[in-house]
Amino acid sequence: MTDEKTIYLTPPMQIFILRSIKAPLLEGVQTITSPTASKLDKLRALRKIHTAVSNMGKLPEPTKENTWHPNSRKLIEIRDRFFKHCFLDAIRLGFTRSIINFVIILYDFDPPWRWMFDSVKVWAFEMEWEPRGYGSAKGPEFGWWRE
Repeated sequence: MTDEKTIYLTPPMQIFILRSIKAPLLEGVQTITSPTASKLDKLRALRKIHTAVSNMGKLPEPTKENTWHPNSRKLIEIRDRFFKHCFLDAIRLGFTRSIINFVIILYDFDPPWRWMFDSVKVWAFEMEWEPRGYGSAKGPEFGWWRE
């Protein structure tokens, strides 16, 4: 599959992603972080962000069959592996899945985001990374994560 054939690059999908997710998220975050925005404006912005995040869940879940980029498919494998270990409550699990899926979708069809994500990955691997449980005398004891 080429990038022209990924379902996320179709005009209806692009319009939905732009108008229902990306634009409201950007506008909402700008308003919330603005020191001059009123409390009412910030409340309205929170509503926009909530709606945008909810709309992420309306997108078709990325699969190896409906994505084109080889790294998108690797991210799908990582997502599936992650959810074999993560046992959050249903609301948090759904939210986390929506965000991860949206990142995979952005990676699959949006070159600037792909470049940014790839850069972060490269930089992270260039650094010395502390293991899970760093700073805890007892180590991680979380019921929502199972090895």
